[in-house]
Amino acid sequence: MGKERITAFEDAILAIIMTILVLELNKPDQVTWHGLWLLHDSFFAYAISFFWIGLMWVSHHNNWHHVKVINMQTG
Repeated sequence: MGKERITAFEDAILAIIMTILVLELNKPDQVTWHGLWLLHDSFFAYAISFFWIGLMWVSHHNNWHHVKVINMQTG
């Protein structure tokens, strides 16, 4: 298995996780600034989680550039 397949798999997993985060956001009862403000805690938690996962993705993506060979042999 080449490193391109592993990086594509990792990209897919992180994309799914980031999508699931959006599903947890609630819709405001009133579509006003006050209605949005009442949900500021969940939106802030979403933003922090989204950027943390994005930072993790960039870090892993950059680390894969240093990998030259993936050897599946054991022992």
